Amino acid sequence: MQVTYLKKVIFFLFFLFGITQSANCLSDIASLKKADSLYQKGIFGEAEKIFERELTKMENPSQAIYLKLAHVNEQKGDYLHTLFYLNKAYEQKPTEKILLKLHEIAQAHQLKGYEMNDFNLLILLYKQYAGFLVGLMLLIGIYVFVILFSKRFQRLYIPFSHKLIFTLYILGIATLLNLPDKYHQGIIKADGVILRTDPSAGSGIETTIDKGHRLNILGGEDIWRRAFWNDKIVYVKQSDIWMVE
Repeated sequence: MQVTYLKKVIFFLFFLFGITQSANCLSDIASLKKADSLYQKGIFGEAEKIFERELTKMENPSQAIYLKLAHVNEQKGDYLHTLFYLNKAYEQKPTEKILLKLHEIAQAHQLKGYEMNDFNLLILLYKQYAGFLVGLMLLIGIYVFVILFSKRFQRLYIPFSHKLIFTLYILGIATLLNLPDKYHQGIIKADGVILRTDPSAGSGIETTIDKGHRLNILGGEDIWRRAFWNDKIVYVKQSDIWMVE
């Protein structure tokens, strides 16, 4: 009897949870529709408030929301937030159009880190075709592994150079797989931010830069992010940058 009662209570709680989640979902959809309507009418201030509020609830916001927020901030003349949202949109789906827009704004405000150089174009290509590239490399790796295993099984001679090349090849695949977790970009969000030579407040000062500049972030330690700036490895406080992830 008690087991049956407990089952009813559990069923009721799950049912109540489902109703609540559905209601929240419908409420979020209604809010986004309202924000879209305000955006289309050019009432950007109200649309921005709703979009930003909804962003805090979303695990995977759509690129369209970031692009709309970028446009709203561009209309306000807030180039810093425009760059931030354009970068977020670029992370979602890299396109040459967004890259060109970033470069255009950066040039207008004399900002560094947005250059259309070989490195940024390489990152663009990697983001666009990473899945295909890694999949192709894995297939080639499996094929080579089968051949090496077959030779080993037949007790045929395998040159050391072949083993070394295969090992380096596997390490290359592992590097590609881990690159998205190691490599990010960060936008300086205040003026006079110090870039240091080591991850310590007492370390040497490499230089100071102002808001809007973009750095390539390569991991970090505690409150410090390791960055690449002017062909040098520097460290910046995490609180001084907006991470684009």
